[in-house]
Amino acid sequence: MFRLHESALPADFYFPADLEKLGYYITDEDRVRSIKHPDQDFNFFISKNERMNVVHREAFNTCVRRNIQSRLLSANLNLTLLPLSTTPANPHIPIYTSNNISTCSRLILYVGESWQDLGVLAYRTTTNESIASGSVLDLVRNAQECPDNPGIIIANTGQLLWYRGGRCAVTQKTWAALPRQTAVSPQMEIDEVKNRVPGSKDAREHVAYIFDEVIPKMATENVKIDVIGMGDGAPEVVGYLRAKWERWEKNVQAVALGTGFVWTVDEVGGDSRFRAFWGDLVNDVPGYRELANLGDGAPVEEDETDEKIEI
Repeated sequence: MFRLHESALPADFYFPADLEKLGYYITDEDRVRSIKHPDQDFNFFISKNERMNVVHREAFNTCVRRNIQSRLLSANLNLTLLPLSTTPANPHIPIYTSNNISTCSRLILYVGESWQDLGVLAYRTTTNESIASGSVLDLVRNAQECPDNPGIIIANTGQLLWYRGGRCAVTQKTWAALPRQTAVSPQMEIDEVKNRVPGSKDAREHVAYIFDEVIPKMATENVKIDVIGMGDGAPEVVGYLRAKWERWEKNVQAVALGTGFVWTVDEVGGDSRFRAFWGDLVNDVPGYRELANLGDGAPVEEDETDEKIEI
């Protein structure tokens, strides 16, 4: 019988994580553009081979991530590893924390989407608009310009898979792009023990660890917390606060959610105090009183003070 040896199969693809070698550069407007065609941004479909496209995209995304990390570290943010007792050689999940987190009176917690890398809002935006607007760089800059200089925590609900070969946490998308024996080999199977990190096995655990361990140990007891939840990070924030509102009622002063749906007061559940807090969130938004089940459905009058709401 004839059989095909693995040595005869095509080798897996490789692209260097170097923007110039990939054919791109960063413009003065902070956009990533093609060197040959400056009017064009990142091109995913460089080949009809899907595997080549995926590996090429990961090399490009790695360059963008490194740029974002370098700028965040320069903006006085630190990479903090979770669990807090771990070391770089052991399984860990990185998050960003500001230098002033132990002394700040106000703390901004950002919880992003489960398919995005740490600090990334949307890779497409980094090329269409700017790296700063496609990441948390703009958020951090705006926060640091506030008079009260709030502390910052950037959670990491995306990079929850521990890649033992690279000793780093990665997203599902990066996992699919990791090196394989051949270009046609299946991706590595995920071991739910060896490829997971204690305390952050999923987005729900990660959010709980931030609240239960990171904030109590790194921030002051009476710190005021503003929470931002994006995409599927939003329900994780709501679910945690609903279950632990008695513990965090005196700390959490605002919740901002970027999601395609909204919970009514009846739907959000929780005890009466949490439901009251949730009702207050939309109480001053014109037209939302009926949706939030707050009364007779009459439009909410706008506040004439025109007060500016800071981050």
